[in-house]
Amino acid sequence: MKRFIVTVIAVGLLTVGTAGVAAAQATGGGSTSPTSQPAGKAHGSRRPGVGVLAVAAKTLGVKPRELVSGLCGGQTIAQIASQHGKSTQDVIAALVKAADARIDQAVKAGRIDAAQATQRKSTVEARVTARVNSFKPSTTRCQKLQGSGTGASGTPTST
Repeated sequence: MKRFIVTVIAVGLLTVGTAGVAAAQATGGGSTSPTSQPAGKAHGSRRPGVGVLAVAAKTLGVKPRELVSGLCGGQTIAQIASQHGKSTQDVIAALVKAADARIDQAVKAGRIDAAQATQRKSTVEARVTARVNSFKPSTTRCQKLQGSGTGASGTPTST
């Protein structure tokens, strides 16, 4: 049982760190999706990491499933961007913009105050940059991502 709990916690922490979503996460269990409605993600999604994939895939001009395949094949988002002729900075900028929008939504919803938002926004770019350049999901996370499926619109249908 301990092993299961540790695994669940590890996967959760890894997922949250994937997008620098921790910077946008509300203390009381708010949404961990770093996307905003303008980025094409439904408001209030509770699926960690899925918004990151959607934003990164849209920026790269690929389907989320293709991005997942590359990540689970051992590549980083930066390497996948390079293969598609996109700059790493373009992906980072899109993810930072999405995270900032989620932070703004958390302030508007009263989940965090302006000081917390400022502090969280100050760390977003560094966290996102680190993840884009080095993150490779665990085998467990890959199984979950690959099993989630995506609809024709590229929107995940389940996790």
